[in-house]
Amino acid sequence: MKYLLCGVAAIAVLSACDRTGTDEPAPVGKIELRKGDAAEAPDVIAAMALTNSGDGLFTYDSKEVDGDKATFTNLVSTAEEGGFSAESLVFEGLDMIDGKAAFAKMSLNDIKFTPEEDDTGAMGIGKVELLNPTPELAAWMASSLAEAEPAAFPSADQLGFDAWSISDIAAEFSDEDGDGDFKIASLEIRDLKDQKAALTKLSGLTFDFVDAEESVPVKMNLDSFAITNADVSFLEAIQQNMDDEDAMAQAVMDKMYDNPMEPGYDRVTMDNFTVDASGVSFAMPSLDAHVERNSKGQPVKFVTEPLTMKLDADADGGEGGAGLAQALSMVGYENIELKMASISTYEPETDTVDFKAKDNYFEIVDGAKFSFGGEVAGYSAYASQLGDAMDFEAMAEGQEPDPMAFQQALGALKVSSFELKIADDSLVDRVFNAVAAQQGQDPEAMRKQVAGMMAMAPMFAQQAGIDTAIASELGAAVASFIQEPKTLTISLDPETPLSAESLTAMEDPSMITKDYLGFSASNK
Repeated sequence: MKYLLCGVAAIAVLSACDRTGTDEPAPVGKIELRKGDAAEAPDVIAAMALTNSGDGLFTYDSKEVDGDKATFTNLVSTAEEGGFSAESLVFEGLDMIDGKAAFAKMSLNDIKFTPEEDDTGAMGIGKVELLNPTPELAAWMASSLAEAEPAAFPSADQLGFDAWSISDIAAEFSDEDGDGDFKIASLEIRDLKDQKAALTKLSGLTFDFVDAEESVPVKMNLDSFAITNADVSFLEAIQQNMDDEDAMAQAVMDKMYDNPMEPGYDRVTMDNFTVDASGVSFAMPSLDAHVERNSKGQPVKFVTEPLTMKLDADADGGEGGAGLAQALSMVGYENIELKMASISTYEPETDTVDFKAKDNYFEIVDGAKFSFGGEVAGYSAYASQLGDAMDFEAMAEGQEPDPMAFQQALGALKVSSFELKIADDSLVDRVFNAVAAQQGQDPEAMRKQVAGMMAMAPMFAQQAGIDTAIASELGAAVASFIQEPKTLTISLDPETPLSAESLTAMEDPSMITKDYLGFSASNK
């Protein structure tokens, strides 16, 4: 039975990693089960080695067969090492498909795991349900009930079901590393077919652990995490390279780089994620990232809704908290609150990504806001070429990536515009105060010194053969930002798109002029 549970759990974890529709599927209670065949039910039960108690891997107290439905009560594993028990195992829609056992619904209830003799801890599961699995998956699960070494796990294109869920997971553990427990209220996967899962959702995760050596507590909480339309096609790459980790990594990365603009989902959401360890706490109240697609199903817009994150430190809570509290105090913070958001559009026909500075930002609250925007063509081509150049097996043996391959990949990128904005809200003051205090200097004197160095930028630029107009404008803007911080803006707006290839072709740096780049810099 451990193979049964581990196999289905593997499906859950894998499908949670990476694509299908936008609406959540109908409730499980409204799923219509496939009809079975009462005449074939005994054959299915025999294939599972459940005709008699103890025929296979389990004993049971009672068996009841009603048409195409079978119920077994008080199952106990016959394994010598460790143990497994369940209050009941119920099958509906039993029949044989192509000579192999199949079913429409499996429900395993009140599950308990007994640790091996040398282990301590316990684990229980309220219920595991599987509805309308593919014949191949049903046959594999049937063999898992009957044999200690079940049949080969189905290939990725044979995996599918209408619903799989596991609820009320609770575990306690204790070993040389420490003591802890975790709970999961529910984990559900819906409509897995054609290597896509309509919904993968985890709810009510809690984790509590105390390190044995240093008695450091670690607590984690996650109210919910969900992915709609998750692509699990990478599972095939994993299955085909199970015996070679390097080849597996290469195959998965190759799969990703086949279509680098495809994120592998339609929406990812998360609610109330918190971690507290050694006096350091992190909290993210929510996350909502989603993709809009055109009529061909191609992604054309990527959105991360505004979110916040908070990092806090308890100086008395542990070594980590003490260290972070000291670091924060140096720049005048008791905690750090971060905000961010992003919106970008993609034009498949021209392979162009467009993003506006007003929609894409990273902000340190009471510090500074960093915004960025631009228009870049050739990103998909760049990523594909970069993926082709990646040799994970070679890198695993210590070889460095080919720098020329990276250079060639960069040649695919063409920048039509770029803008970076840094809106100060005390961060410049905090940094100079902290650095000056460390060096025993006056903050204002240090600011003037750094600003004066920026005024010398044109001289250094001239020596390097760089357009002094660029250095003068940039130096003046940065010097002004240091002395009287407002919003530092640096932008490129060339008449023709810039590419790495065109820039490297200019043997004389002086050809890269302010007008050629459409360069500007200011502090306003």
